[in-house]
Amino acid sequence: MARVELLDIECISKEVFRYRTMKALSIDGKTPALDSLQEWKKSSREDFRGIAEGIKMMCYNRVIPKTPRLVNCIGFPGLVEIKAPRKNARLFCFVDKSGTSSEELIVCTSAFWKKDGEKKKAKARQNLSMKEAYRLRKIYLKSKREV
Repeated sequence: MARVELLDIECISKEVFRYRTMKALSIDGKTPALDSLQEWKKSSREDFRGIAEGIKMMCYNRVIPKTPRLVNCIGFPGLVEIKAPRKNARLFCFVDKSGTSSEELIVCTSAFWKKDGEKKKAKARQNLSMKEAYRLRKIYLKSKREV
């Protein structure tokens, strides 16, 4: 059985977590979403700020707004893609609605970086990233049932 943990996202201000909390998924010590966020914060500030703004939209508002920055992943029920305005950085997450609490938890699974000049290949790579994010979501939900 995989070792599943939820980790704090230190690079995002806790002030944005008003109605929902966001955590990064760690499976067997691997944290693709957290690793990407930390890398973007260092190397691509504009993309990081865009993703951070999307996180704030999901966590700070009572109702998650409908906006081009927050997109449901077609074919992957429950999976949400947070887009940066420059459209290079993507963060995949889902809302975990616990049956015992009214508080919602957003779980970040993985990320995707759209390379410049790669329109045709990018769509296929992005779809593979969505499949991986959905697979990680299933592992997380299965681990909750086994506890």
